Amino acid sequence: MQLPVGWNAFVLYGNPEFIQDEHTFFGGYNLTIASTSPFKAGIYTQVAVTPGAGYRASIAWGAPNQPDLFGRQLGIDPTGGVDPNAATVIWGPMHWGEGRILNYPPPDVNIDVRARALGETITVFFLTDHPQTASYDLILVDAIALYPDESAPAVELPPTATPTPEPAIEPMPEPAAEQVAAAAAPQAVAVQPEAPAAVYVPPTNTPTATPTETPTAVPTDTPTVTPSPTHTPTLPPTATWTPLPSATPEPPLSIEKAQAQAVSVARAFDLRSLLFLGGFGFGGALIFGASWGWLHFRRRS
Repeated sequence: MQLPVGWNAFVLYGNPEFIQDEHTFFGGYNLTIASTSPFKAGIYTQVAVTPGAGYRASIAWGAPNQPDLFGRQLGIDPTGGVDPNAATVIWGPMHWGEGRILNYPPPDVNIDVRARALGETITVFFLTDHPQTASYDLILVDAIALYPDESAPAVELPPTATPTPEPAIEPMPEPAAEQVAAAAAPQAVAVQPEAPAAVYVPPTNTPTATPTETPTAVPTDTPTVTPSPTHTPTLPPTATWTPLPSATPEPPLSIEKAQAQAVSVARAFDLRSLLFLGGFGFGGALIFGASWGWLHFRRRS
């Protein structure tokens, strides 16, 4: 927060930056207040003045980059207070829109403010209101001054509430000496003779004969037995089984059939044996013939 010498910052809402800059119309340094979000803030200074004298606050430079998004306003607290929300602050008109040169001959915009000092110090406020932002918005501020001005009207401060005094509590009067002595003196107590105590004799109760009651026989209920219905069990129907046909036994093996089977097996065996022997002999003949031919061929060669 870089502020001009002798000035202080105040922020009503938002988070603006206070920067020392070099873009003023008059040359040299100026104050730049900038932010990327809305804010309402400003600066103030206290000035020693003559009590009862009139003064005028003025600003010569208040140039925003978005003129329609910045309001500019001056205020004077003739009591020297530093609270911008106080009821003692007298505010001038709020200016929106174009106007880079303010209160400078020839004046573009007149946003100054006048007031009479109520003490030896008055406070000058500069306020800028930026309720919406476009991007990174800023306003350039310079040349705020206070001039003597006897045309300033008299200051009418709001009435101060006067506290209502609480009613006084009157002390209780002290009793007189005669009343105190009379209260402290012992007082005679008249003693009345006691009356004899009455003796209480309880009355004698005469017993009264109680008539004897003849008991009346209570008739006995004879239960009526209702015969239960006889349950006749019903047997389930008997399943009917269909008998399977009797198996026909195979006839025993006869001797003639056994002999015929044995002869058939023997014939099959003899035939296989002959085929085996014939094949073996034929193979042996081939081997022998090939061997003889090979030896004979070698001998001739």
